[in-house]
Amino acid sequence: MHYLLFIGACVFFAFMAPLKLTIAVCALVLFVTVVVKISAQVVSGVTPTLGESFKAVFYASLAVALALLGYMSFFSGTGIHHVTSAPALVAMAGLFVAYTLGFQIGIGTSFGASAIIAFISTLLSGAILWSVKGLAF
Repeated sequence: MHYLLFIGACVFFAFMAPLKLTIAVCALVLFVTVVVKISAQVVSGVTPTLGESFKAVFYASLAVALALLGYMSFFSGTGIHHVTSAPALVAMAGLFVAYTLGFQIGIGTSFGASAIIAFISTLLSGAILWSVKGLAF
């Protein structure tokens, strides 16, 4: 079922976004999937398939989206528009925990191993985005 949701989201995104951006996002998702597969093998000794790694990336993205929606919903009624200092750090930690739980559910590793996998995939995907931002965006 999650594959159908992701395919539907990709088709919708492909119709709405420019072609260069669509190709760049698809390449980034594929890259992150391969990074998750390799880092799960190195960190935890689990050998997930490419499909399981893709599912873990999907679950992690979905968990972060749900956490952001909850965060925005909480602050929309309070009139708070800027969050700084300790509450901002708590929000970032909550997003990282949501991201990590997506990998834990998708791959089936421990929370610590999933946190390391999430950290590695975030660093590498950020580095790739930074290096190709002039080409695709």
